[in-house]
Amino acid sequence: MRNMESVGLSRHRVRYESFGGILSSTDPPFLAWVDRTFLRDAGYEESPLWHTDDPGYLSAPTEAHFSITEKCSSGCAGCYMDSCGETAVDLSLEEVKAVLDTLRAMGVFHVALGGGEAFERPDFEDIAAYCREIGLVPNLTTNGQRMGDREIGICRMMGQVNVSLDGLESHYGVNGRAGSFERADQALRKLRAAGIAAGINCVVSVKNYSHIKDIAEYACTRGLAEIEFLKYKPSGRGKDRYPDFALSQEMIRSFYPRIQEIAASLPVEIKIDCSFIPAMMYHHPPLEELEKWAVAGCDGGNMLLGIRSSGVFSACSFISNNDAESALSLKTHWHTSAHLSRFRRWTQNPPEPCASCTYLTICRGGCRAVALYYNHDFSSPDPECPFVYDYMCCKGALK
Repeated sequence: MRNMESVGLSRHRVRYESFGGILSSTDPPFLAWVDRTFLRDAGYEESPLWHTDDPGYLSAPTEAHFSITEKCSSGCAGCYMDSCGETAVDLSLEEVKAVLDTLRAMGVFHVALGGGEAFERPDFEDIAAYCREIGLVPNLTTNGQRMGDREIGICRMMGQVNVSLDGLESHYGVNGRAGSFERADQALRKLRAAGIAAGINCVVSVKNYSHIKDIAEYACTRGLAEIEFLKYKPSGRGKDRYPDFALSQEMIRSFYPRIQEIAASLPVEIKIDCSFIPAMMYHHPPLEELEKWAVAGCDGGNMLLGIRSSGVFSACSFISNNDAESALSLKTHWHTSAHLSRFRRWTQNPPEPCASCTYLTICRGGCRAVALYYNHDFSSPDPECPFVYDYMCCKGALK
């Protein structure tokens, strides 16, 4: 009979859940949700979780977004982490390793490393190597402003490397991004030449909305694995600039058809982050198809977890945990944290119009960071959701 430990150091892992388990593979890379029958037929042992009540959330996140440093010399005006220079105080290498040990012991599969700028940690190579040593798959987001031999060596240990790119050439800095398009372009060229799986993270705002197809076309010319479009959010230094950078209702409503058109015409994988799910639901996609493909809105505190460079965790990288709970105690806090519970229980007592929405369990009320920004109320619906926007207009709450 197989068990978790027997496969833990191979290319395949399984983590038991109340419904069955999650299978992880690194070659080819995938995560698969499977039921108890599948695992029994595959020869896996019974799990005690199969004989307990379903808590309504996973036994651990599948991926943790770990900001291993607040340091970044770029100083981008819209940085959602509010990263700074030498004044940043980060966890030590041993403390970072202890957090990674905790994640691995819980059964986390992937850790998305970032910052700040991760390459500005002198011990970043040690951190990446330790992830591999203990069986965590590290992924990286970088600004791409430095990509020498040291950086390429570190990137070879990653499952995926994405370079932040919000515009091409003269449009590179439209979102307040500092640095050089030429350096980011060279970084992507070097990554591809080294055979490293590379992609682009593009933050979409009112400033670059008209250029997103150009960026996707550029990704194709560079032979990149993927491009992920992320919505500009009111977080960090980006909060002060949000009124000038937030997408208009017209842009939000036209976003999903635009992305569909791009995906149909270009041979590159297109992804969107969870804050764009309300824009997708506005076009009434079939519910059964969404469930089939596991489309989901905010999954903070369930599939995803954010960890700051101080070691404090939060359900989402864009919202602070005011209880300042440490990731070193995450095995306990995962089940007891009031902060995480607020995210998980939101759909149990939602306000209108979410309560009557067909897509409630898919969308989960939209982006909590946007709701907090506009309404100063965690429990309120995302006011940028077209359904919510129209509902509030009918009530006379919006003009």
